[in-house]
Amino acid sequence: MTTANSTIASCVGAVRQRIAEACARAHRKPEGVRLIAVTKNRSPQDCMELSACGLHIYGENRVDHLQQMAAQAPNGSHFHYLGRVQRRQFPDIVSHCTTLHSLAKSEHLAPLAKALRRQEQRMQAFIQVNPGIDPLKAGISPGDLAAMLEAAVAFDDCLQIIGLMTMAPDSHLPEYCDDDVRRCFASLRQLADQHQLPRVSMGMSGDFEIAIEEGATDLRIGSALFPSESEHAAAQ
Repeated sequence: MTTANSTIASCVGAVRQRIAEACARAHRKPEGVRLIAVTKNRSPQDCMELSACGLHIYGENRVDHLQQMAAQAPNGSHFHYLGRVQRRQFPDIVSHCTTLHSLAKSEHLAPLAKALRRQEQRMQAFIQVNPGIDPLKAGISPGDLAAMLEAAVAFDDCLQIIGLMTMAPDSHLPEYCDDDVRRCFASLRQLADQHQLPRVSMGMSGDFEIAIEEGATDLRIGSALFPSESEHAAAQ
């Protein structure tokens, strides 16, 4: 009988195959794409099973769940913070995470650096950008990016800006389609290249193949790595 563990393993294998196929279409090497397993709403046991599949980078978007997962994570685990941030959360995020994907306000640079210096930590970060296709998504406007990058230089002793992040419009909504998703991703890749930023965090379970084709280096994949509720129940 199939177990929940083997089902997670098969999901991971299927995602890796899709990544490889998308890379082939884009004439890229799969080694150039980093897979971040989004473990929000998952259990520490899920982290153990992902680790057994060779996935060791986990993405969280709530501080309380991050703390729970980090306390029980297998050795060698690394956590990335993906959610919207508030100043009061920085000490906890810094304590547990190596990378922040959702740095979206210039005024957050100083308090983040303060938390890093107090804990004698260094962190990598992506600046979250909204290319303007879906105005409801978080992120700074492309026109504000240069000023934020310039402001970040003052904190480069503890904070390294390594790239840009975006969230694509939902192509399942009637007002958007895959072409809008592709345009969003292409805009971010172009913006990163203009500012000589090496990494681009874009692409989730529903659109990561388009993201790869448009130059993503970091994928934030959650639901595609796990069996559906019906599959999980059948495996019990």
